[in-house]
Amino acid sequence: MRPDAEEKLREIFRAVLELRPEEIPDGIRNLTEPRWNSLAHVTLLAAIESEFSLSLSIEEMDRVTSFAAARLLLEEKGS
Repeated sequence: MRPDAEEKLREIFRAVLELRPEEIPDGIRNLTEPRWNSLAHVTLLAAIESEFSLSLSIEEMDRVTSFAAARLLLEEKGS
């Protein structure tokens, strides 16, 4: 993944999950982050689709359970 794309993904996670600017979301997982509720999940997916001009399938959306999983998905999609 390009460094600029990875930083955009970090910015999305920071904004949606209301992380402080110095917080690095790389280790964040939906099961361990209390701010990652169902609304945050939908918001994350919409922001990712919009920022990277993608249309994710239901299966792909279900895979986004962590920052690392989102990064891997974007890499697979060529972003």
